[in-house]
Amino acid sequence: MRKIWIITYWIVIAAYMAVVSGFVSGRLEDKICEMINITIIDSLNNRFVSQADVMDMLLSSDADLLGYPINRINTRKLEEMLRTEPFIKKAKIYKTVNGALNADIAQRRPVLRVINRHGESYYIDEEGFILPLSEKFTSRTLVANGNISEPFIAGSTRTVFDSGENDSKRDRVINDLYELAMFIAGSGLWSAQISQIYVNNNYEYELIPRVGAHVIILGDASGYEKKFRKLEALYFYGLNNEGWNKYEIINLKYENQVVCTKR
Repeated sequence: MRKIWIITYWIVIAAYMAVVSGFVSGRLEDKICEMINITIIDSLNNRFVSQADVMDMLLSSDADLLGYPINRINTRKLEEMLRTEPFIKKAKIYKTVNGALNADIAQRRPVLRVINRHGESYYIDEEGFILPLSEKFTSRTLVANGNISEPFIAGSTRTVFDSGENDSKRDRVINDLYELAMFIAGSGLWSAQISQIYVNNNYEYELIPRVGAHVIILGDASGYEKKFRKLEALYFYGLNNEGWNKYEIINLKYENQVVCTKR
């Protein structure tokens, strides 16, 4: 008896969903697209893309939108078109029974701005994508400069993971910078303290702090988490007592020690 009841229950649910789906489909069949609603999800932090930009992209596409039957709009094709914009990370487009086309947009979030040895400048986002600079908005993020060879190629879709095939120090730089930037961005302490990474001629990394008149020699990127722990210990147990401007250089590159040079 219980088995029969369960089967009947699911038959009723399936029939209800079919009726509702048919009702919605029928309403969409008759509806004209009367409005386009655009939401930029993270517009408080990044302003690379505006609602007007997205509207222009939609209206300048080949799709018939406002004033046309909403059920004929290919939302997937529109999403793919919007994602060709370098700063759009995600685009979700959906229709509602009141004749509205809705677009929810998420922007890419840079974690690093790179200035290479040729003076070219570009961003790297949290997923490792290499992005152009924007004329509309400048992201307040960590800066890397110095002996960086990685070029910016306009119009290409590249990530830092496409580099470094030879695994030489030069080729590893852009990958190392991405890893360091992600680590710094994920730390409240270091994202507030470290403002710049400089790559010297030996492909070693030097950090420029916001507080304290010193340069931090990280060395290569191996064991960088341990090196930052050593620096944190020096900050809290050393510089807090001795003064933040006492040392000119703080060298973390040596195993199990920190070498400080007084000014």
